[in-house]
Amino acid sequence: MENRVTVTTPEHVKLEFETAGLGSRALSLLLDWLILGFVQFILIFFGILFFAASANLGSPFWASVTMGIFLFLLFFIPLCYYVLTEYFMNGQTVGKRAVGLRVVTDRGTAPGFLAIFLRNLLRMVDGLPFFYLVGGISVFFNRREKRLGDLAAGTMVVQKEKREVPRVQPLFSHREPVLTPAELVGVSDRNWALLGRFLTRREEMFPAVRQELAQRLARSLLPPAKTVAGREEFYLEAAYFQLRNRQMNREGGFHER
Repeated sequence: MENRVTVTTPEHVKLEFETAGLGSRALSLLLDWLILGFVQFILIFFGILFFAASANLGSPFWASVTMGIFLFLLFFIPLCYYVLTEYFMNGQTVGKRAVGLRVVTDRGTAPGFLAIFLRNLLRMVDGLPFFYLVGGISVFFNRREKRLGDLAAGTMVVQKEKREVPRVQPLFSHREPVLTPAELVGVSDRNWALLGRFLTRREEMFPAVRQELAQRLARSLLPPAKTVAGREEFYLEAAYFQLRNRQMNREGGFHER
């Protein structure tokens, strides 16, 4: 059964998400565990070799140091994996991306490093006493299907729905791109959604509201050197069509609505 929630972004735009239930989260967790299991197997293999070598040298001190480093890495590697992948992959781990999930904040924005670190640090609590029983109970009873780490960090895991592209009627003529390939990659799903909504509804807005929203979006999406005051909408529209073309090339086409 779908569980949909509506959030209001800092720009006062309403976004709707479908939260991730126990089944999809368990599948993504299993995939991540397979990756971590492979890495930890290699770590255990070399840890045993180093420990045996230290013991054969008759050095209890270095044997203890080796064991301490080994145990530390067993804890540290999973934490680093979850934190770094969610931070650099826009709220996703490899498992989440495969299943179609991502982490967002309660305001629908991409989580910052501190929120990602906190939600993953509390995996130790959510994992108690075994197989994420505490976290599973929390997800089951919470309206937004949050585990304890999500409650503490102000985040939630949602279904990453297939991106639909709004049908935007161009009002300007664009000949030169305004964003570099690196800048295109840096545009988040949230900003993509906000830009599409703005461009499809701009003619329904009062001029002052339209100009204010255009300025806000330009500050979020475009480098200051690439905009001219009063012409933000021109550059936003150019950026939108660049993003649309990139998405078509990456996904092999999609439907406009």
